[in-house]
Amino acid sequence: MTTSKQLEIRRVLAVRASTLLQEGYHCSEAVVLAIGPAVVRDWHPACARMATGFAGGLGGSRQEVCGALAGGIMVIGALFGRTTLEDDTLAQRLTEQFRKRFTDTFGTAQCIRLREDVVEAENGLGSCSVLVERATMILLQVLVDAGVQLKEEVLPTARIAEGEQSTGGSDRSEDVR
Repeated sequence: MTTSKQLEIRRVLAVRASTLLQEGYHCSEAVVLAIGPAVVRDWHPACARMATGFAGGLGGSRQEVCGALAGGIMVIGALFGRTTLEDDTLAQRLTEQFRKRFTDTFGTAQCIRLREDVVEAENGLGSCSVLVERATMILLQVLVDAGVQLKEEVLPTARIAEGEQSTGGSDRSEDVR
């Protein structure tokens, strides 16, 4: 796949995550629902249920890790995590790379600090949807750098930027449950 095609897919998926947040999904769910189908071979939409409790800095407390960061880490785990006592070096390394790039970009990983200092600050991003979009681009770059191939077939259904509807709206209960 060409570099321009990979970049197009990353942009579409990042916009999709942002749109899912605007539609009412939590930041953690939006990242998982946007990226999971594009990278996880045995993806099932019910996987997104695991992301719900990470929303709003863990259970809405805003005191802990940003949900977009947590959702991205869940995607890394879905790709490279373990179910036995096998080596988990790659999952740990990619998680650390994602966390570092995230904090280098935004200054912190804590939900409340991000909301106050990055999103709502004067000249800030203005919306968590912008943060989710940028965090998704960071994650996708980490994954592509690690050799993960993005599924081209997600392009036609993910072209939210061109006016098509996402799959995350009114049929949520069918998609997630």
